[in-house]
Amino acid sequence: MSHSIWRSAGRVPSVLGIPCIAYMPIFLWLFHMRWWTFWTALGFIVFFAVLSWFGLTFRVLWAKSLHLLRGGRVHARPWWYRNRFLDRD
Repeated sequence: MSHSIWRSAGRVPSVLGIPCIAYMPIFLWLFHMRWWTFWTALGFIVFFAVLSWFGLTFRVLWAKSLHLLRGGRVHARPWWYRNRFLDRD
């Protein structure tokens, strides 16, 4: 049985368990070599390493934070439309 060539197409490329996109601030530091840029880039790498250690990606973290902000129930109608039909005696 042979494996499909597209088997790993959906995986995120990573180096040392950290997504490769986390290393992009280092390239910014190469063009603007200041200490604050270096520490910011290192902070991003540590942030993504912690996310990876918990098994999250940035998209999943973003979705979870939006879910936390908006709540568990998403209404199909806006608040002004829903409040229009409440009985007010």
